Amino acid sequence: MLRAGKAVLAAAGAVVLCSAFVSAPNPVQRENALPGTTAWQMRASGSVELYATPISAAPGDAVSVHVSTSDSYRLTVYRLGWYGGAGARLVTCLPTCDANEQGIVQPQRSGLSGGAAGWAATDVIQTGADWTSGYYLVEAVLAHGGVATAFFVLHDRPDAPASQIVVQVPVNTWEAYNTWGGASLYSFLGPRSIAVSLERPLGFMAQSPMWWEIQTVRFLEREGYDVSYQTDVDTDTDPASLLRHRLVIVAGHDEYWSSKMRDGFDTALAAGTNLAFMGSNDAYWNVGYGDGHTTVVSAKSLYDPNPILREKTAMFREIGRPECMIMGVQHTWFAPLPKSLDYVVPATAAGDLWFEHTGLVPGDTVNGVVAREHDVLNPFPDSCIHQGLSVLFHYDGGGVDQNADAVRFTAPSGARVFASGAQQFSWALDDWRSDGSLFPEPPVEPWRGVPVDTRVQQFMRNALNDLTRPASPSGLAARVVGDRLRIDIAPLADTRIQRFAAYVRVKSRWIRICTGAAGTTSCDGSVPTGRRPLRIVAVAFDSWRRASAGSPALVLARP
Repeated sequence: MLRAGKAVLAAAGAVVLCSAFVSAPNPVQRENALPGTTAWQMRASGSVELYATPISAAPGDAVSVHVSTSDSYRLTVYRLGWYGGAGARLVTCLPTCDANEQGIVQPQRSGLSGGAAGWAATDVIQTGADWTSGYYLVEAVLAHGGVATAFFVLHDRPDAPASQIVVQVPVNTWEAYNTWGGASLYSFLGPRSIAVSLERPLGFMAQSPMWWEIQTVRFLEREGYDVSYQTDVDTDTDPASLLRHRLVIVAGHDEYWSSKMRDGFDTALAAGTNLAFMGSNDAYWNVGYGDGHTTVVSAKSLYDPNPILREKTAMFREIGRPECMIMGVQHTWFAPLPKSLDYVVPATAAGDLWFEHTGLVPGDTVNGVVAREHDVLNPFPDSCIHQGLSVLFHYDGGGVDQNADAVRFTAPSGARVFASGAQQFSWALDDWRSDGSLFPEPPVEPWRGVPVDTRVQQFMRNALNDLTRPASPSGLAARVVGDRLRIDIAPLADTRIQRFAAYVRVKSRWIRICTGAAGTTSCDGSVPTGRRPLRIVAVAFDSWRRASAGSPALVLARP
């Protein structure tokens, strides 16, 4: 993947940064160069259930698998990604890839917290310290036919080099909808529960990572981005982990957040971390955790007995933290219309750099990506008004459905936020679809006909090129002091900025004047000879050797 190095040209009144070198392969590029397989896409059937604990682990950790079946079986473990289009790589089998073990029928216990299965561990997957962060699929393959699936996520170890991008995996939402064990945060099969366990099989109505997440994963890994993965639970456990990365991507349908998660996102945004919300209806309900982060708890009501409003497990907008504060858009309602819901490029998007080389022009349609639950630009309350917000795509609900908007805005820190506002936006990026045999079908109509859109793929490349850069330096001032040129910039809150450099335009070239170390706000260098206004620009370089230039300034240099 190319990364920016030097400021080399100016256009449209702003300095544009071009790539100056090619970096060494990152872990995801090395991983996806390994041979993949399509064998993981087996048809679910037979009498077998399983789940993995913990749902998130680090490379080198042991992951227990809990299987219930009367048949003999083997476990196959795959990492999901691109792999030349195959979509997965086989990483291990238990007991081996050619042998089975006899299963046991686990007791169907009742009264456990949140529908937890409480099963004994039947197998242990010993992950390797060299395993790559990502989504891992575990299949229990029956000797006499049939298969069932479970998932776990490997996050990076804190002592590993930080990836440029981290994807947050919405396991809270998987389980909020999951009715296995008689507990979900909905009244699908009876009274709504206030607690749901992460330690149980995925059953009826469980959200699946194969609906709206896997397409983003495949796109990112196909393009070779420097990416790692972590779950909601990881973000709650260590909210500061977001600050290790330049860009945080929220994958799929991430409806259930904790207050600590929200705190982490607020802090990251204020520190210059860019955010991208690839789905919709995110950060909607506030939840807590119990049983050592294995149970998700939400009263889904202001009647939550917690006396502190901001800690009540109700809608975030009900406790003074509307989601549009960090996304610019939010979900309110929808109508289950039996038709394709399409995005249109609005007139205001004309000339936007994220649309360069896409072929998209105002009035063009992106088919089918909006889906049932979608987000709309909402200027109320005042805290959700973001100066300079741009609407990039728009769906007109015609008064019978909520509108939808994909937006971008820049926070006071200089961090940029993209919110797709559309549940199926990722389907325009990749053509993998669940057929309902291995994983439950998404409850959307119609859904199979949403095509990959090469125009949206290029839009996303442009967006990620911007979102993987640091904020531009601001407050540039340049003045001549004796025979030296003094450069000052506003303080940089972003600790991932390793240095800044000042450049002067001399004829057709940009020449570096001076460099300031991390945490500094000034540097000085020699004044170029001659009497003329000097065009000066400051450029920030971050830990991933990415650069962003601020607005140029002019100074009159004495001979």
